[in-house]
Amino acid sequence: MGIACSVVVPSKSSTVGPEIPESLRPTALQLTTIHPTWIDRFPFPKMRDNMITLMGIINEEEFLADLFCLTSFTLNPGAASWDPTAWKIGKEFSAKWGYLFY
Repeated sequence: MGIACSVVVPSKSSTVGPEIPESLRPTALQLTTIHPTWIDRFPFPKMRDNMITLMGIINEEEFLADLFCLTSFTLNPGAASWDPTAWKIGKEFSAKWGYLFY
């Protein structure tokens, strides 16, 4: 998708070609709203939109700390990382951040 890991400057998402799985294609909100680009890496369009919409309310540092310090997600072995059904959300992370997925 051409997203550099070291980019910290928020921006709008770029359009992508048909080779990018549907779950990772930018939503209309991502294409029109400046946001942290790390959000674009999650294969959950609704979660991405909710994160962008609630960015003024969500503590980004707290979310990222929980992402790395709690059991946030596990992937089914051998599954494609872009497949949202391959991800399982951890109990503590879900209790705190699960609302972002609905």
